Amino acid sequence: MTGKRWWGSLLILLIVALIAREGLLLVFVLVLALAGGISELWARHCLTNVSYRRHFGASHLAFGEETTLTVEFVNAKPLPLAWLAVRDSFPRAVTLLEGTIQGSPSEDRGTLTNVVSLRWYERVLRRYHIRGDHRGIFQFGPAEIRSGDILGFRIQEKALPDIDTLVVYPKVVPLEALGLPADRPMGEWRAQRRVVEDPLRFATVRDYQPGDHPRSIHWKASARLGRLQTKAYDPSATLALMLAVDVQTLPGAYEYRPNALEYTIMAAASLAAHALEERHLVGLCANSIDAYGHQHLYMPPGRHPQQLQALLVALASLRPLRGLPFEALLEMMTPQLPFGATVVALTAFLRDEILETLLAVQDAGHPVILL
Repeated sequence: MTGKRWWGSLLILLIVALIAREGLLLVFVLVLALAGGISELWARHCLTNVSYRRHFGASHLAFGEETTLTVEFVNAKPLPLAWLAVRDSFPRAVTLLEGTIQGSPSEDRGTLTNVVSLRWYERVLRRYHIRGDHRGIFQFGPAEIRSGDILGFRIQEKALPDIDTLVVYPKVVPLEALGLPADRPMGEWRAQRRVVEDPLRFATVRDYQPGDHPRSIHWKASARLGRLQTKAYDPSATLALMLAVDVQTLPGAYEYRPNALEYTIMAAASLAAHALEERHLVGLCANSIDAYGHQHLYMPPGRHPQQLQALLVALASLRPLRGLPFEALLEMMTPQLPFGATVVALTAFLRDEILETLLAVQDAGHPVILL
């Protein structure tokens, strides 16, 4: 009902009506012109001051947890909308408990479509229930909104680039479910903490014994007593754990077994939760390529109140794209470890190079546990 041809046709009909003095035809032409003007105005301003937003009941979910996704449509102008269609990109890994996701099921993303009508200055909310059945960091959006005149002759489209993120943590299970005893999940790690001396906790001196490190010799006390004396330290009060996660599960760097990778990450998340509950320091390193192309991830050990959440978010972000070889990651990580920190290596693809590197880490004074 719009365009140069439309208005040209009306002009011709108007001239004919005036020349022929056909009143009925004149009225008909004026009605069509009025309708065309309204349609033109409607189509031109239909998306003005129209907004679309998403709101999560919770932006971070435990594995298998449910929350709400509320979508908001706002028409902040005096012109009503007979229809507004919104096509929103939706990650299929997040389960939509009611409604339908359009698109091929074989693709990672589908489309959530909504069609509403809005009066002037009206806001409409629609609520969906979703569930996090897969670990990951998922993006909702971008979206596309469409509207037009009441008869659908002219349609306007607008892309909305805004992205909202939902984090689903890895599954955390009791240590017994991993085949580890709850009282000693990593063997004799409690015994190991008693033999790790902290150089910042100097206690006393004792007679030198063969095998003592030369740096531990207390020269002033040795000169005063006339025999070699060695510094003695208190054991560290807190065990520091570094979880080292290998995302490679097959010989090819970009091939992987999904179940093996998810089990490895689940084990790391469960161990982190248990160790922090025991008041230990926990850090994380992994050889996954992130969204920015970084070849590895590193988080220093800590036990602040947000440490578990930070570790779970980092584990949720791991992708099956290997960056550094695991043995190279271990070599790079070792100089950054706190004194006496225990390294817990988790891998589903054990190689001789990893074993050799773990032995070197152990020789550097860090207890090693391989899972």
